[in-house]
Amino acid sequence: MRLEGTLDAFSLPDIFQLLSFTKKTGTLHLRRETAHGAVHLREGAVTGARADVARQELGRRLLGSGLVDDQALAAAAEELAGDSALSLAQLLAEKGGLDVEQVRAVAAEQATDAVFSLLRWADGEFAFVVDETDPDDLGASVPVDEVVAEGQRRLAAWAELVEQVPAPDSVVTVNPAPAADPAASRDEWALLAMVDGKRTVADLVNLSGRGEYATVSALAGLVSRGLLVVGPVGGDQLVRRQSLLAALEGQPVVEPPAVPAQAAAPSIPAPAAPVIPERPEPFTPSRKPDHAEEAPAYARASAGTGAPSTRTATAGGGSAHTAAHTAAHGSVQGATALQPDASVDPAVASLIERDPSVNKSLLLRLIAGVRGL
Repeated sequence: MRLEGTLDAFSLPDIFQLLSFTKKTGTLHLRRETAHGAVHLREGAVTGARADVARQELGRRLLGSGLVDDQALAAAAEELAGDSALSLAQLLAEKGGLDVEQVRAVAAEQATDAVFSLLRWADGEFAFVVDETDPDDLGASVPVDEVVAEGQRRLAAWAELVEQVPAPDSVVTVNPAPAADPAASRDEWALLAMVDGKRTVADLVNLSGRGEYATVSALAGLVSRGLLVVGPVGGDQLVRRQSLLAALEGQPVVEPPAVPAQAAAPSIPAPAAPVIPERPEPFTPSRKPDHAEEAPAYARASAGTGAPSTRTATAGGGSAHTAAHTAAHGSVQGATALQPDASVDPAVASLIERDPSVNKSLLLRLIAGVRGL
């Protein structure tokens, strides 16, 4: 029998209570839109949880705790690159030789943070898969009652925390002039070292690896004590004050050097498209006459020489050839330049007149254009 349904019909604490009472072993999957979380149980107790199964949340938590050095991380990353199905948390614990009790404490804290994030889901779907193992199992085991009670306590305090740190995309900045002497714990100091006036709350959560609730709680405490300011203030406040004093003293205002912008790589302009696109020359197939015949000769006087020449064309408009004629044919000038030679055989000329396929006017204009080249 499968245990599945929607969170609007069954609340997540009730589902946990049912799984704990029946001492189930497996994985509870929760999905909402593109989000996918998972809670692993063994005999009714929580062994691990992830608010986002696509991330190595427990491995990030181990890195943020400072228990793993660079050598162990490099060895674990190399082995993980060869097989993505492996657990980063288990590889870090193995390569770094971590203490078993420390690793279990970090795994229990990670599971509690993940359940708190999942308890904030107002809707979604759930399904329990029996006997599905925990890929990040490091020996932790937390009773369901404790996990649910801690999650509900955090939900009650969450509204007050978001008043100090309003949104995940809020930028926090170190206050350069706190009202009292600064005092911070080791975890708070590690968080202060990551604040640069540009990173958001979400960035600090990812970098610290401590989980959303723990990071936001620490940030809210630092803001309430005046060590952090929400928004890009910090050094800009000192610059404004010094600029005001310099103007009152009649001294030139020294602005902080601007960070030079990286020069953009020169782009190669694309070739401009032609205004008139190219197109192939028209091709007209030559006409073939119905019967072979000889075309009339057309004479034209040669420029400046008086020696006449004729250019003949076939009745079909195909090939043309040039033949020399004697002066007896007479000179051809002016408007009579394209008139037919009087010496042409009238019988041949009558054939052209009778052939309806011959366009005499077009043929005359074609010959005149060729001679004008």
